Amino acid sequence: MKKYLLIALLAASIYTLTAMPYSSTIAGTNSVSSYGIPDGWYKANVVYYNYNTGTQATYTLKVLVSYGSVTTIDFGNGGSVHSGYNNEGYVYSGGYLSYQTDYSTGQITSASASVSISDNNGTRTFNITIT
Repeated sequence: MKKYLLIALLAASIYTLTAMPYSSTIAGTNSVSSYGIPDGWYKANVVYYNYNTGTQATYTLKVLVSYGSVTTIDFGNGGSVHSGYNNEGYVYSGGYLSYQTDYSTGQITSASASVSISDNNGTRTFNITIT
């Protein structure tokens, strides 16, 4: 019975993650929210930098925003990095969003954050911009 309950819970959580729509823009988001932009998935410009190799690349990826922070970066190929517990041995830090506002309208025009991933292979940084 426990096995079936675990399978049902896992299936429900996978459905919830895959069924979540994501926003391609934050244009018109009002700045009155207590956490900036609403929680959810957003399309973002992500600049990746590997300090060990000097590799830099720019991608368009989905990111999950929760309570004013980027908590997950989805690579689109089944891979991701996220805050909280992981069994990959990396440490996720940063992700706190800062906002750029059109002061004439009070609307948030973009949000940016920096996330660092550290493990035995060094540190990688993801500079994220949501527009």
